[in-house]
Amino acid sequence: LRKSLGVTINDFILAAVVRSLHEHPWVNSLWLDGEAVEQKTISLAMAVATEGGLYYPVLSDCGRLSLRELSRRAAELATKAHEGRLERREMAGGTFTVSNMGMLGVESFSAIITPPQAAAVLAVGTIRGEVVVEEDGEPGIAPMLRLTLSADHRILDGADAAEFLGTLKSYLEAPITLEAKGDCEF
Repeated sequence: LRKSLGVTINDFILAAVVRSLHEHPWVNSLWLDGEAVEQKTISLAMAVATEGGLYYPVLSDCGRLSLRELSRRAAELATKAHEGRLERREMAGGTFTVSNMGMLGVESFSAIITPPQAAAVLAVGTIRGEVVVEEDGEPGIAPMLRLTLSADHRILDGADAAEFLGTLKSYLEAPITLEAKGDCEF
């Protein structure tokens, strides 16, 4: 599916995060002046490692983008980061951050929250085949992905974080839903 759509695994993750934030808008909050403020738009910051350091370009107001549009914008920003051409405005205003170290072979990690974001970072590890017990009771191999959500407990408690991760998991387990919903208005 990924190859036929011309998108990356990271694009599916970004799209799943956007859809999950739409369903759990309180996760898309900032801590401002001593209170949680739910944001009206979704603006994903994404970690991009370059020879010049780590950058966080922001996919501003991306809640209405299709999977392919999100993929195109993410690729454009990553290219600009690698070329050292990001503008300050392209790194400002993130409401949620995705840090994917899977392509570096990192299985799992914990990321640090970027104030004032509520659930600042979704840490994404690499996909690895793991032994699982199939429905018929026989062993099998399944692709597994470790996700870790860092959250500001002034805004989100464990139950909020678990609900968000459960929704995210459901999208990632059925990625065709991300393309099917891609052009819908939120």
